[in-house]
Amino acid sequence: MVEVGSIPTITTKIQIMIEECIRNTYEVLTEKQRIEDILKDEPTSMFYGNPFGITLEDIDEMINFFENTEEYEKCNELSNYRNIRDLDIFLENLRIKNGLDNNYWI
Repeated sequence: MVEVGSIPTITTKIQIMIEECIRNTYEVLTEKQRIEDILKDEPTSMFYGNPFGITLEDIDEMINFFENTEEYEKCNELSNYRNIRDLDIFLENLRIKNGLDNNYWI
């Protein structure tokens, strides 16, 4: 007979998958690993959001996850990345508002 508590529930499996997605995306955003390397090691790996166009909301959710797991160094790294991403978005919106093309900054 198997104890009920020893069988992983669907909720637990989903939580584990979400955690792996967040950790994979963290590794890419902080340049600790490349997407190609993660997929080479585990071809079915997934990511939290789009690492190439991550939203501020996704970053905030990742920070919240690492706060809950008390991994504050990762929170700090993601907060720094968020600040840079926020500035990038601001500058892109300013460029569009002023009618400048993509070659303006080159």
